[in-house]
Amino acid sequence: MRITSLVIVLVAATALAVLGQEGTIEEAKHGAKKAGETIKNGLETVGEKTKEAAKTVGGKTKELWRDTKAYASTDRKTYRKGARQKLNDLGEEIAELKNRKSEAADPQAFESQLDTLSQQHATAKEEFAKLKTTAGTKDYADARKEFDKTINEMEDGLAQARKQLHG
Repeated sequence: MRITSLVIVLVAATALAVLGQEGTIEEAKHGAKKAGETIKNGLETVGEKTKEAAKTVGGKTKELWRDTKAYASTDRKTYRKGARQKLNDLGEEIAELKNRKSEAADPQAFESQLDTLSQQHATAKEEFAKLKTTAGTKDYADARKEFDKTINEMEDGLAQARKQLHG
């Protein structure tokens, strides 16, 4: 009788341990699933914030030219100095984007867009040279408007190119 009681107690204890482990395993599975969902949500948030940051940087870059004293300056020398710097900055950004072609969602369309930007950059350089030759003439205001228009178009094109990298 003692042996039978001992066997019953051991079987009951083993059964309880197994049931307890199954509950623990289920809890662990549920915890892991929850952790996975939390990580996934966190990564989605990081992706969204990265896209937002890229849009903000693009918008702020565009605003910087418009907000500079050079852009608004009536002094030709100050304007030309700021315009030259902006032209150089845009050229550097185009070169940087060309190095990141492999990151684009559609590399062929991205390359085509960068070719267009390079052509616009060449046009802007010609328009910049025209600013110097028209200084002091009635054609200067028109030359300046054309240069500003080209710079704005380039900034819009660069913003589109950046979106292709992040989206």
